[in-house]
This record gives sequence, structure tokens and C-alpha cells, in this order.
Amino acid sequence: MICPKLPDTVNKMGASPDTPLSGGCLCGAVRFQVSAPAAHTHHCHCSVCRKCQGALFPTFAFVDRSDFTVTQGADHLATYDSSPSLHRHLCPTCGAHIYADADDDPDHVGFSAGTLDDGAHPGPDGELCHIFWDSRVTWYEPDDSLPRFKEFAG
Repeated sequence: MICPKLPDTVNKMGASPDTPLSGGCLCGAVRFQVSAPAAHTHHCHCSVCRKCQGALFPTFAFVDRSDFTVTQGADHLATYDSSPSLHRHLCPTCGAHIYADADDDPDHVGFSAGTLDDGAHPGPDGELCHIFWDSRVTWYEPDDSLPRFKEFAG
């Protein structure tokens, strides 16, 4: 799930965010805090992510598990296992996808960047890329120069 460290081909993200960052679901039942900038962020084009988020490509920012804390509503979160090892945590009231974690990477979580308050930037310390590029919808072509990977990069 990690974008490769390829300085010549991977877009470095912009200005440093103020940390900690806060975010939450649409109805306000679930809130979280991120205490460090994201190590990397990617736009996922796989069909599972598109269906789970109802978007052409959701954007996930990855941080160490220790830097991500659900500050309100942890007992309210529902978990959907979209595959045997990938667990998606969402608000069952409003349906917002808050974060995901994977059995094969227990030290990290990927949170939905769109759930950050005020459209905050998740962090510049990592790279931005597209993953599962070949699974994208055919009727929309992102107009950017970000690296594009067939599967998880790394």
C-alpha cells in the first residue's frame, strides 16, 4: 500500500499542514485526530474503493497507527471487511468512510482525506499517486501528471 520513493517520478505534495489535524463524519458522530503528516497519499481507482465511497476515486492518506486517534464515537463505528484482510471503518448513521486498516500492515491506517476538517491538506512528507489505474472508469481521464500504478505501489 505504499507509494514508492521515486523522487523523479512521484509528485511531492505542497505546504506543511498544521498538526494535529482533525476530521470526522458528515453527521458528527465520529471524530478523529491525526498527530503527524501523512507519509503518503493516493487516489485509488479499484472497483471496491469506488463502490465503498461512491466516487470515481477516493483519496486515502496513510499514517502510523499511533498517529491516528478516534476521539469521539469509536463505539459507534461499523466495520465492513471488503476483503478478508481489509477492514473499512465507517459511520453507520451517515455512511462516511473514516479509515481502513489491513491485517498485512498493522502499523498503519489509511484515512479518507476528504473527511479532514475544512479541506485540510493531509501532509507533504509523502508522495501522491494513482493506484489501480487500469481499473479506473473509462469516461473520465484525470488531467494531472501524477504517477499511475497498476496495483499498490511499492
